[in-house]
Amino acid sequence: MTDEPREDAADPTTSDDPDRRLAAAAVRRSDERVRHSDPAVRATLRRRRRRTNRIYIGLGVALVVLLVGYIAMYFLPVFSVRQVQVTGTSTIPVEAVTERAAVAPGTPLLQVDTHAVARRVAGIPRVDQVTVTRDYPSTLRISLIERTALVVVEVDGARHLVDGQGIDFGQGDPPPGTPELTVGQEARSDLPGIVRDLSVVFSEVRGTAGQEIASVDVETPASIVLTLVDGRIVEWGAAGRDHEKAVALEMVLEQPGEIWNVSNPALPASR
Repeated sequence: MTDEPREDAADPTTSDDPDRRLAAAAVRRSDERVRHSDPAVRATLRRRRRRTNRIYIGLGVALVVLLVGYIAMYFLPVFSVRQVQVTGTSTIPVEAVTERAAVAPGTPLLQVDTHAVARRVAGIPRVDQVTVTRDYPSTLRISLIERTALVVVEVDGARHLVDGQGIDFGQGDPPPGTPELTVGQEARSDLPGIVRDLSVVFSEVRGTAGQEIASVDVETPASIVLTLVDGRIVEWGAAGRDHEKAVALEMVLEQPGEIWNVSNPALPASR
């Protein structure tokens, strides 16, 4: 009969005996002292410490350089605004842009709030988009995109320019070929929405039907009437199904007549 090992025999490595734990710790410390007494081990440890020290020193120097550079850019006159450069203007005077930007010469570039400058310049009615950037060492750049008039509409006896988003950006001379818009009382109450619809209509008439528009009458939102540059009249009806209407217009313009109705693009008519 053989003795089988007891399942509850204590594992000396996991024993809870304090004396055994102390003895194991003493053995480990002795092994560590012996290992560190080896010249090759000591040389490896010294190289490792030097490499670690170089890394920390390099990081410290980089942080100091960054801090000094930031302080220099924030305060030194060499990095201050000496020029405000404006691009993208065609009808807006550059002086009006720089005046609205309100950036004093000599202001450190890093202290210029570019978002605030952009907001101020965007307050000019003719400005559609604006971007403000710093160009070191001493230039502030303001890039504009001006609004383009989709139509000219009479408001209180004055001719106003309105862009494709329905935004009235004031009086002025429109680009050549800008259609005149006449609106009835019912349509005038939603002039921005009417103009946004016309933006799609004009795009289809010009792109699909290949026709230019001289003027447009909108008595009600459901009665858009276009006058082409050659004097022919197109009864468009309400906005919607614009591509289909433009295709129908392209076909019926080949027929004789002076007035074409494409309000129902499935049944275009001329007279």
